Amino acid sequence: MEPEHVVVGSGSTMGSAGTVMSDAVRWGDLVLLSGRAPVDPGTLAVVATDFPEQARAVLRDIGPVLDRCGSRWDLVLRVECFLADAGDFADWNRIWCEHFTPPRPARTTVVCGFAVPGMLIELQVTAGIVVPS
Repeated sequence: MEPEHVVVGSGSTMGSAGTVMSDAVRWGDLVLLSGRAPVDPGTLAVVATDFPEQARAVLRDIGPVLDRCGSRWDLVLRVECFLADAGDFADWNRIWCEHFTPPRPARTTVVCGFAVPGMLIELQVTAGIVVPS
């Protein structure tokens, strides 16, 4: 089985314009999204200065990518969260619980630095797709 590389363009708020990676790769009944950042594709500028707005912007951006790949939010299996500041962890948990209802996906949260100044969050998502039988 060969992976299907899915590139999302105009349907994505912050698609990978100018990047050298696929927005997502489908492999069988799995979809692996590249890291999604709170960056405007036209200007490559960070979309907001506060953590809650950046987090919500990234979550809004993921939906069209899932749709394009034949998946949806309730099929998200795992989310890898990268935060610039451990002090944003409580806000992230609150936004996470607003966005995902039980049973929630598996999650890893890592505090790290980003190459883009002002960026506070990045998310990677693994989701399933429903394969017609």
